[in-house]
Amino acid sequence: MPLKAHSVWHVLRGMIAAVVLFAGLAAVQAGEMIEGIAVVTSEQGAIQITDKDGRSSSPDLHEPLILNGSRIQTGKGAYLFLALSNGVSIGIGGSSEVAFEAYLQQPFTAKKESILHEPSVSELSIRITTGTLAIVSNQLSPVSQARIYLPTGEIRIHSATCVLQNNDLGTRITACEGTLTYYYPDKTKREFIVEPQSIRISQHSAGLGQTTESTMITSLPEDCRQLAAATQHASTRVFFKASASGGPPQPVLIVSPDYFKQPSARPYEFNE
Repeated sequence: MPLKAHSVWHVLRGMIAAVVLFAGLAAVQAGEMIEGIAVVTSEQGAIQITDKDGRSSSPDLHEPLILNGSRIQTGKGAYLFLALSNGVSIGIGGSSEVAFEAYLQQPFTAKKESILHEPSVSELSIRITTGTLAIVSNQLSPVSQARIYLPTGEIRIHSATCVLQNNDLGTRITACEGTLTYYYPDKTKREFIVEPQSIRISQHSAGLGQTTESTMITSLPEDCRQLAAATQHASTRVFFKASASGGPPQPVLIVSPDYFKQPSARPYEFNE
């Protein structure tokens, strides 16, 4: 074999080996994913969670939950706020139905624990059937996925705060912070929704590949503003510690800074 051809063969063989190694690592990483954890930071009213095995229950405050494969339904006037172990926080308003089709996360070590960024890689897929959903996502790993499926298309989120409202008129998507990408049902067209933009998509307009309405908002309706603010607060309420066994992370509640500003329960004096 001529020297030049021999060198080319070595380069190609090295490239092939790198591709095979990368594919193998990707497969190993995918196989390491386990079910992620969520913690109830606040809740009120009638709330029903149905897990992937069909068992139904009502969540308790500060209860850790496995969301993968579950469905959440809220009654009129109810709400539920969740802090997820991948750094995402979620608020569900009253008269809503939301399904967590997937919530998986790679285990992480104590060295990667953080409240500022996601310590591993995760996959989150949520489907909203009806009602109001707020999402705060500003800590995700660049290789993680967060997708919201709507009756009128799909939203992909990386770093954003948004409020989604779905009813008989269609879906309203509001970017409170950051940028969202909305994909029409055929996935050949998309819309970039940038703070402070709000769009409405109906079943009919989604089929045509166009929005029903697009506006730049000056302020959210009060109920949506409160939902978004409470969801942002939920993301600061829980710290997730790595499990020594490589299992699900362990949630640790974080005391609000306002707690330390309260007057002492009894007076103290220091006498020299």
